[in-house]
Amino acid sequence: MTTNQESARDNRLVLRSIDDFRQRRGEALFRSAPTVIEQSQIQDYCRSIGQLDWFHFDEERAREEFGAIVAPGTMTLALIHPTYFREVELRGLRALFLGSDRFRIVGPLKAGDSIDLTFTVVDIAERDEGFAVYYDFEWRRNESPISLGNMIVRYWPTDE
Repeated sequence: MTTNQESARDNRLVLRSIDDFRQRRGEALFRSAPTVIEQSQIQDYCRSIGQLDWFHFDEERAREEFGAIVAPGTMTLALIHPTYFREVELRGLRALFLGSDRFRIVGPLKAGDSIDLTFTVVDIAERDEGFAVYYDFEWRRNESPISLGNMIVRYWPTDE
């Protein structure tokens, strides 16, 4: 019998080379399974970055003002890495996040929201060593965008 984690791992998209990215240029690399954002998750993130505003911690006041505890906009950026690796497995490649040229918050993320991430391959650039992949991403709640932007990730082949 497999656990849910093992089962989810079996369904990940496996990427092995630059050609795997080239085949997906202009297409969604993945649309993630929905994930529910818990109040404790928001508050743990806020504590970790020292963002201690009332709307992240005062449940009653936040419910009156916003309907629930509200997450910092940067939380969706922090969720990209674990979400990416729940959906994608790299074999024979190592990766390094190089940055983002654009990030925009277009809606609030609240405790209890179910969100999903779409990662689209925009371009691939060969480098002297490895290659860079340019992605667009969008977090959504019920098909409504919460945040969007782009990412650049550098990949290198390994000896695997």
